[in-house]
Amino acid sequence: MRAKRKGSSIVVLLVLMALIAGCGGGDSKNTVTVFMMVNGINPDTSTVDKIEGQLADKLGEETKVEFNTTPMYNIQKLMVEYAAAMNDIIILSKDDVLSYGKNGANLPLDDYFNPDDYPEGVFEGGVLKGEEEELVQEKHLYAIPLSKLKMFQDAGFAPEDVFLTLAVSSDSIDQSVKAIQSMME
Repeated sequence: MRAKRKGSSIVVLLVLMALIAGCGGGDSKNTVTVFMMVNGINPDTSTVDKIEGQLADKLGEETKVEFNTTPMYNIQKLMVEYAAAMNDIIILSKDDVLSYGKNGANLPLDDYFNPDDYPEGVFEGGVLKGEEEELVQEKHLYAIPLSKLKMFQDAGFAPEDVFLTLAVSSDSIDQSVKAIQSMME
């Protein structure tokens, strides 16, 4: 029963992502939007503000940084956040990254970061292939643990089982990768 409900939720998510993909506005290519929802642990507002400020400083005036968190975990909200396709970087617990990754919601990061440096983030995940965009499971680097990101370490929020991933709906992969690299420095 639980598997049916989870499968139905995933189908709804993919349909919503397809419907909403064309929506948006503004200068999203110069904005990096980070969404964080972690099951069981949340940083305080001052920690989030510190990370957002440091990231904005490192990326410079040309790039706007939006950091969104939610005070409590809600799986339906997470599904809507993915479906709305408004986030570039998503920070979640490992279980959520694995679950959404298998359904093709996260981009492989192998072209931007060395998978050997982040073995915890290497797993089987969905990748769209071919003209018909068939979802195929492939092993790639899909996520980077916050515990390996200096900016989060310095802010005092770097739990071992929380990962950063790049949403397949990211408006600007280059800006998002640049943001992740800035978090590592």
